[in-house]
Amino acid sequence: MKIAVISDLHYSRQKNLGCPERLGERAPELLARALQRLWEGGRPDVLLLGGDLVNDPDDDALLAELSDILNTAECPRIVIPGNHDPAPEVFYRYFPRPAAWQDIGGMRFLAFPDDAQTAGYNAFRSAEALETMVRAGKDSPFPLILFQHVPLFRRGTVACPYNYDNADEILEVAAKNGAVLSVSGHFHTGYIPSFCSPVASVSAPSLCDRRFSFLVLELNGGGSLASCAFEYLGE
Repeated sequence: MKIAVISDLHYSRQKNLGCPERLGERAPELLARALQRLWEGGRPDVLLLGGDLVNDPDDDALLAELSDILNTAECPRIVIPGNHDPAPEVFYRYFPRPAAWQDIGGMRFLAFPDDAQTAGYNAFRSAEALETMVRAGKDSPFPLILFQHVPLFRRGTVACPYNYDNADEILEVAAKNGAVLSVSGHFHTGYIPSFCSPVASVSAPSLCDRRFSFLVLELNGGGSLASCAFEYLGE
């Protein structure tokens, strides 16, 4: 199975003078180029959009432009908001809201657009969302893949400034209920794991930072990582 992950476009009409490496004003162009690269290299089975699609939550009208570009992608898509995006009730005026879980290509994808934001641009997963993970895994014929904006790493394993306040609890529930992979954005440099037990946690890079990159994963039939790499668009 091939999964493409594009995240952190930070679309804005103006240049980001406070963060000149963040070229969000080029987001529509970069998104279109990323999709073209994917189609030329072999269409993915699913395309994940990992949040922070706009830089200012008040600029929600810009989401309509990105939605039009995404509608050219002829594959299943799952789109979630990030901490820079409008609240989910506004964000999902422009994109289909994902089901609690959906089966694609022999994997069960769980999206978490409603996890609470906490101090330091971190997040927290509620007891109700943890129960959703349990229900999704019960009698599932497929491995589970978790998808959220904030990275999800076991405490102390990755030098990333962002995480879930209850990361270890989430990953323990995930592992007990058949999860094999966690996919996130938010961490602009991205992260590819050197170890994958029991749940591989990956983070897509920011498309709008000057490296202009996104993530492509290949999974085998059991859900383990066969390959995981950043794709660079160039200037």
